[in-house]
Amino acid sequence: MSTKTHPKPTPRPLPADVAEAAFLDINDFVAAVRMSASWVHEEVRAGRAPAPVIRQSRCTRWLASDIKKYLAQRAQKAADTGRDEFVIERAKKASAKGREPAAVAKAKATRTARIEARAAQTSGATGAAQ
Repeated sequence: MSTKTHPKPTPRPLPADVAEAAFLDINDFVAAVRMSASWVHEEVRAGRAPAPVIRQSRCTRWLASDIKKYLAQRAQKAADTGRDEFVIERAKKASAKGREPAAVAKAKATRTARIEARAAQTSGATGAAQ
């Protein structure tokens, strides 16, 4: 038999219900997260990544559904971190704007006006009590 006369069959995609229960090895996990195998094992040891469901000599397998959940959690965490950075950047801009001379002068004038209003209220209340 030659490979020219008998080509390899192309792999068919797994049905959706079977794909969730498929066992994936370290190479598949590494391809999914785009990190090294040592990084994946460190994440598992630290408890941040899912533990393998099969752990035998030269045979470590994870459920595809566990890896999918892990990737969704990482994506959500990355999205939340991006939002935090956006809020921090806006706060920095607002702080810088608040330090401008016009803003500082306005704040001082407002503070002075409030202090004077409180003093007038206090002296008016004291004068009325006497």
